[in-house]
Amino acid sequence: MPRSVIVQATLKDQDNSPVSGKTIAFKYKVSGATTWSDGGTATTDANGTASVTLSLPVPQSYDFRAEFAGDADYEPSYAELLNQKIKAKTAITLTITPQ
Repeated sequence: MPRSVIVQATLKDQDNSPVSGKTIAFKYKVSGATTWSDGGTATTDANGTASVTLSLPVPQSYDFRAEFAGDADYEPSYAELLNQKIKAKTAITLTITPQ
């Protein structure tokens, strides 16, 4: 059963200030796989933050990647989080039966 997860990246410049209005590409793969899947793109906000929502089969370990391709003002950059275990949700029901 799939589970929705939010993947978020923050882009900052060399002075650690947020960079807004830039496109971030998100990718993911099952840990150990060689091919990345496209997770979509998002534009950074005033805080330099961009995010996408992914629907992933669980339970499974995933690798995530965010990429900024660079432009006339900024060099390209990327970040990865590896072996992130995404678990299935659970629910518990409690029943009380008086005797």
